Parts: sequence; structure tokens; C-alpha cells
Amino acid sequence: MRRFLIGFLTGFWALVVAPLSAQSSGCDTTFRPVVFVHGFLASGDTWANFVRDFQAAGYCPDRLYAFDWNTLDRSVDHNSALGVAIESLLARTGAKQVDLIGHSAGGGLGYLYLTDSVRATKVARFVQIGSMSQGRSAGPNAELPTLNLWSDGDRVVTGKEIPGAVNVMLPGLDHYQCATSRTVFETVFRFLNGTEAPVAVQKTSGPLRIGGRAVFFGENIPVAGAGVEMYYVDTRTGARIGNAAVVTETDAQGYWSAEGVRPHVPVELVVRATPDARPIHYYREGFSHPNSLVYLRTLPKPGSVVSLMLAALPKAPEQSVVNVFSADQAVVHGRDTLLVDGIPLSTDKFAPAEKTVISFFLYDGNNNKKSELAPVGMFGRFPFLMGVDMFLNPKKSKPVTFLLNGRKQVVRKIPASEGIQVVVFD
Repeated sequence: MRRFLIGFLTGFWALVVAPLSAQSSGCDTTFRPVVFVHGFLASGDTWANFVRDFQAAGYCPDRLYAFDWNTLDRSVDHNSALGVAIESLLARTGAKQVDLIGHSAGGGLGYLYLTDSVRATKVARFVQIGSMSQGRSAGPNAELPTLNLWSDGDRVVTGKEIPGAVNVMLPGLDHYQCATSRTVFETVFRFLNGTEAPVAVQKTSGPLRIGGRAVFFGENIPVAGAGVEMYYVDTRTGARIGNAAVVTETDAQGYWSAEGVRPHVPVELVVRATPDARPIHYYREGFSHPNSLVYLRTLPKPGSVVSLMLAALPKAPEQSVVNVFSADQAVVHGRDTLLVDGIPLSTDKFAPAEKTVISFFLYDGNNNKKSELAPVGMFGRFPFLMGVDMFLNPKKSKPVTFLLNGRKQVVRKIPASEGIQVVVFD
């Protein structure tokens, strides 16, 4: 019964979920809709770059759908949920088929989904990126046109050719870059449409529409009724500039949006799952394009695997807890440079290539008010995550400077009792 109920609810979320944004005037409705499936521990915002580039190429926003699923929960029938999402998208757009794209574990889910003959008729072309190799192309009889993309720089999944598929190895990309880079997008666009992708999208100068989803970290369960605030931030001090520019609330499926956002201005986004929940503060460099995939992850409820991992994060007012999130590539020792107040974290200890770290949790693990710069917490047991013992004192007014490959963010410190801070580079 529990399995049935969870599967039903997951399918229900997929059924009623809103499109990424309303249809834009001037877009081309002859393009097939595209469904994107993220990988392990990820969310729909994995596809922010692809969605931006598809829209710039003429795709209508309401024909691009990011499917969220809990990669940690094997009790859910994710195939059925994906099927409901595809049927809903077809009904909404009037299209006969979709194109399906999966990254990492999402590619595996897509391949499994397509083993069913009825489901396979709903998909015109299948793309798996950075996923495990299969014995043949997708579809119950290996009949579905399949693009298999991988990189020799991927230290998470070792790719190889799939018989009958179009096989492309793109050198030097880490596991996350396989789902975010412009080169990969151009290869995918060519496979789906038989033509070259238009030139890369240009930055926007006018007011932007921004939106996304609030979900529980790692689980992707939508957070309904969460409070969302947005503040513009001073680039020198990290301090807020004036009152909140946006105050809104997520809908029943966790979605939120804001109009008239100033481009290229750093922002602080605050999400509260409930009025009394611990807030999460997100810091971004500023938006250069409209973005419908700004995800705000909140702390999951007690009892889950993720909640046990995050339970180590202090709540004491004597220190700050900061997460550095590199959203479109890993931080790899010897290739990338990550500095926090001049202290390098892109070391072999914290950022080995095989770890593919995109998310660093920084806090004083033993509460001794010292930065011991040692791995901390359960984060080392998972790919993509790393915990670092670093003491950030909120009583000192000087902000923290984060540098990732020359890109800079300056962030004010807040006590851990007042929330967790997430510095996003995308």
C-alpha cells in the first residue's frame, strides 16, 4: 500500500506540475516538446543552461519540461511518474511525441522507461548523457533513435559506445559539464533536429522574469506554501540593498516566480519552508537571462537519509554554516581554483577528480572556533559532496570573499541559528 501511495503521489505531482513558463510569442510550435531527467542527488535546475539555449533556438518555454524525482527512494515507481509527466505534456501541447533526455541516473531511468512498447511510442528520440552504457539502442526492439554522449573526463560514469546508437565522446568534461556545456547542447540539438543550433544566446539588458521551485534537498519533494524573499546585494560588502524586492510564496507544487528582476545585480534569495523553519539564504552573482529553473532547496523532514547527513550542520549562533555550490561543473584539483577568504579548497584533499565535488559544506565541525581544514561530517560518503572544517565567525563584520575560477562573490556572515547560507556559481 505504501508503495502504491507514494507512486500515486509522485505521478500526481508530475501530472499537475506547471510548465517551465508561459509560451513566448514568436517561438516555434513545430519543435517537439522535450523532457529532461536529472541524475543522482540532482534536481531540475541541472538543465538551466540547456533550457536557456533551447529557448534561444526558438523552442516555446511550455514545451520544455524538467522532471524531478527522488533518486534516493527506490520504493517509488519512477517509470510510471515519468509516464504521467510525458502524457500530461503531450495533452497540454497537442504534440504526438516528445524527445527524452536523461543525464547520469536519469539516462538509466529513461532507458528503462523505453523498454515498454507502449511508452516508447510516445518518444521520438532519446538522448542519454554521462550514463551507463547499454547493450543496444533504446526501445523494446532497439528501434528508437538514440544519442549516447560521454566524456573521457567523467570520473563518475565510464562511458562507451552503444551498438546501434549515435555515439559521441566529448573530451575533457567532468560529469556535470556533460549536462551543462554549450558543446553538448549543440550536439544534442543537431541530433534532435538535423540542423545546427543557432549562435549562443546573448545577455539580456532589460528586466527579467525569474522563477523556479522549492524542494527538499536531495529528495525533490515540492514544498508548498514556502515563503520566498529576494534582496539585491552590494558587491563590495554583501549587505542587502534596501527592502525585499520580491516577497512571494510557492504554489501547491512548490513553484514560484518574480517579474521585473534587475539583470546582472547580485541577489540574496531566502526560502522558509514554514514560518518557523530554519531559513536557507541563497546568494547568486546576478541573472543574465530569464530563468525558470532557480531551485531553492530546504532542509528535509527528520527520518530521511538526507536529514541524517544534514543533522551535523550546527545551529549555534557562534558560527556560520555556508555551502558553496558550483551548479554547472565540478571543482577539480589541478583544473579549477576555489578560494574562501584566500584559503584554497580546490585541493587534492577536498576536490579530487574522482569525487566530482559540486557542493562544499563549510562549518566548524567540533565547535572549537578554529579552521582545521579537515574533511567533516558524512558528506565524504557521497559523490558530489564534501564537508570542510572551517570556522566562519559571524561576530566579525568583515564579509567572506568567494572566488571560483576568477569569479567573485562577497557574502555577509549570518549566525547558523538564523539560517544556512548557500553561495551559488552557475
